[in-house]
Amino acid sequence: MIITSSIDFTVDYIIGKYSGIVNFYRVNVDCLDKYLISVGSDFTWSIQNDEWNTILYKQDVFSIYYRKPRFPDLSKFEPEYRNMINNDILALINGLVDSFNGKVLTKPSILRKCENKIYQLMYALSNDINIPNSFIGNNSESMKLFEKYKTIIKPITTGKIYRKTECEIYQTSYFNGFQEEILLTPIYLQEYIVKLYEVRITIVNETVFPIKIESENILDWRKGYDSNYYSVIDVPDYVLKKSIKMMEDFNLKFGAFDYIVNDKNEWVFLEVNPNGQWQWLEKELNLNISNEIVQYLIE
Repeated sequence: MIITSSIDFTVDYIIGKYSGIVNFYRVNVDCLDKYLISVGSDFTWSIQNDEWNTILYKQDVFSIYYRKPRFPDLSKFEPEYRNMINNDILALINGLVDSFNGKVLTKPSILRKCENKIYQLMYALSNDINIPNSFIGNNSESMKLFEKYKTIIKPITTGKIYRKTECEIYQTSYFNGFQEEILLTPIYLQEYIVKLYEVRITIVNETVFPIKIESENILDWRKGYDSNYYSVIDVPDYVLKKSIKMMEDFNLKFGAFDYIVNDKNEWVFLEVNPNGQWQWLEKELNLNISNEIVQYLIE
């Protein structure tokens, strides 16, 4: 069973590629009204969908791939109720997945913890992982230290604001300081690192796909996908060991690690996305990331 949304093109890709060997049951959370979900006192749950021609019971599910669920359009409800309904939907879906005893990639309770930038920062500091000088918080006095040198500002969470027909994305930008009070708006700052290139290391169940990313955009390669150049790269043993150790400590079987290689040829850890995108790299370099994911879920 795949928990996602109707606009998840990576799931379209997986189902199209592997439907001959796997029975997929796709739950698009943004289309929740097309599914009848029942959680009862008989220690099970069931989901009905007209396209399946069957009722899917908990015991029928071998594994779950928790991807990118989105909330449905709740514009017909009064605004003050929408947040509550979204929370109830998330509690329903995440409760089904977190309580599932079979194989899951990855349980939302684990994702919530591992996606937290403060949690990652504290882990890196405690495990001697090379990171940029960083600040997360709402203390403007501490923030002022970063105004003395070149600094970037980045989202603490997803950096996405969803509207009915569009998604506004906040990406990494240069920080030029500001006068506004940040007591109610914590921020994430990092010292700018002069880089030779960046590296995305995708790890699936200890199978490693390390990709060198050379971009015309010296700030954030995500701002120029079309002009990026990708190639497979060798990873220093100490970087690989620390990455795999982090996955073990975080209880992850999938992780998308972002590193910078600076002008001194040092590897600098930025973050790990426990539910990151990977399809474009598979297609760019003819990799087999999807096969590793599917094999882990069905083995």
